[in-house]
Amino acid sequence: MSYETQALDAGGLDLGAAEDMRSSALAPAEPLGREFARLASGLGLASVFGLALGARSGGVALLQHALGAPLGLMVVAAVAAPSLFVRLALINTPLRPAQMIGAVAQGTFTAGLVLAGLAPAVAMLVVTIESAAAAAWMSGLGLWLAGGIGLFNLLAALHKHLAGHELRARSREFIAIAVFSVLACALAARAWYAWLPLLRGAS
Repeated sequence: MSYETQALDAGGLDLGAAEDMRSSALAPAEPLGREFARLASGLGLASVFGLALGARSGGVALLQHALGAPLGLMVVAAVAAPSLFVRLALINTPLRPAQMIGAVAQGTFTAGLVLAGLAPAVAMLVVTIESAAAAAWMSGLGLWLAGGIGLFNLLAALHKHLAGHELRARSREFIAIAVFSVLACALAARAWYAWLPLLRGAS
């Protein structure tokens, strides 16, 4: 084989490799449809916990609590998470929208899964406990536990995408994520307290 033929073959191989790299770079990391489905599943699982809370009063309270329980997670996903993405974009963090959506979906699904797992025990407790304040405390504990686990999973997914950055960039990202965490907790708590009568001590 001549030198020219070898050079052409090598060039062809390099061209093919470059095409493969460009295709993989342009392809989305995760199908967004699957991420939105996981997000919706997390909200649906959280509504099961709301039904458990509404079992104390029954009637319209079942629907009200079923809608209110996933509301805290929805506010974090729709308000706090986009603000964090904008803030990270302003400090030139190479985070793609699909990666942010995937992290939010992972956190929401995890929180909803924990809430659904707690629902049977919480339903028995809120129905049998006579004190409305004690029932509210137990319900709030379940919401905070699930919300904390979901937030931890969201931040873990973001950390995986942001790993390897230089120290200065990571310090700015840490501050932005810390502010987001406080904002997310405040928004979720406000939404739950406003929409869940049981948390206000209503029987």
